[in-house]
Amino acid sequence: MKKPVAIWINVGFRLIVAFAYFLLGLYVAFYSEFDLGTNFGVPTIVLFGLLFMAYGLFRIWRAYAYFNSTDEDDEEYQKY
Repeated sequence: MKKPVAIWINVGFRLIVAFAYFLLGLYVAFYSEFDLGTNFGVPTIVLFGLLFMAYGLFRIWRAYAYFNSTDEDDEEYQKY
């Protein structure tokens, strides 16, 4: 069945935010000139960038999970 426009807007916004986090992490990890020292031989800024990138991927997965949870054919939909 056709999904409401509100769900498409919600998923679109979630994806925009997820890609923003991912691209921010990409910039911080590999293109930023800021120096915070090292941890275990890895520059701290790279670790922060990888954390942002991982969070962006998590948000993409959550948008996918939300989109799949909006199916009206789901058996648990409207059960009380």
